[in-house]
Amino acid sequence: MSGHEHGSEHRPDMTEKNLRYAIYATSTIFILELAGGLYANSLALLSDAAHMFMDVFALVLTYAAIQIAKRPSSHRVTYGYHRLEIFSALINGITLIIISVFIAREAYFRLLEPPQVRGMEMLVIAAVGLVVNLWVTTRLHGHHDLNVRGAYLHALGDTLSSVAVIAGALIILFTGSLLADPVLSFIIVAVILLGSVRLIRDSLHILMESTPRHVDINELVEAVNSIEGVEGIHDIHLWSVCSNVHALSAHILVGEIQVCETVALIDAINKVMAGKFNITQTTFQFESIECGRPLIHGVEH
Repeated sequence: MSGHEHGSEHRPDMTEKNLRYAIYATSTIFILELAGGLYANSLALLSDAAHMFMDVFALVLTYAAIQIAKRPSSHRVTYGYHRLEIFSALINGITLIIISVFIAREAYFRLLEPPQVRGMEMLVIAAVGLVVNLWVTTRLHGHHDLNVRGAYLHALGDTLSSVAVIAGALIILFTGSLLADPVLSFIIVAVILLGSVRLIRDSLHILMESTPRHVDINELVEAVNSIEGVEGIHDIHLWSVCSNVHALSAHILVGEIQVCETVALIDAINKVMAGKFNITQTTFQFESIECGRPLIHGVEH
């Protein structure tokens, strides 16, 4: 016998509104930095512009994934389209690594032969970019959705990149050292790589249907066993559909009770799962210990 509790995380309209604003703002800064980088001959600005372009792509992908995820589930897609969020986040992480390779390559050649850079133009454009990036970052901060968090990491990387570009512009203006531009480009690459590796790691963790990081299975077993009427739990399978929808299937050992009595047990277990572990998709099979099934109080390996 099984019990299902189907739930979906409805993202508030404000999230979508913030994403739209972020797309408009990031697109504007991308165009500004691209033009400014070419004019000022600054690789740091052009690197940041490349990063901004990937961010525009990431934000659009994020927004599209949210829209598609709203589609209802069907007989062919029983969990709906939530997992598109994870594929979107994975693509974002991979594209960031690719762009980092090209930036690092160009920075290396500039270290060998630093070109002339217009420090003042570089400073003004980076300052404008910093203001906009700070605004976008605050708009996207605090979301647990992996897809939106991926977009937030992009924006945070842009903010840090803008700070680095400003520092590089000041160094060029006050010391005349042209090495600051390629060196800062390497710093930007490091920031991009750090965020992208984390994003890819978290995406693969979900795609591999690994246990959600926030759940301790031993703690979960103890919580279920403490419910009155439950004699044990085994054959536990726990995974994430996306970053905010988690699922559980398990066999529940009970005494000699009637089928109708399992309804109250399902409700009690689901209450613990949702309240303590944020698990909203559950399937339980009940087994009677009177039928010779061994009593198990832990995880069966």
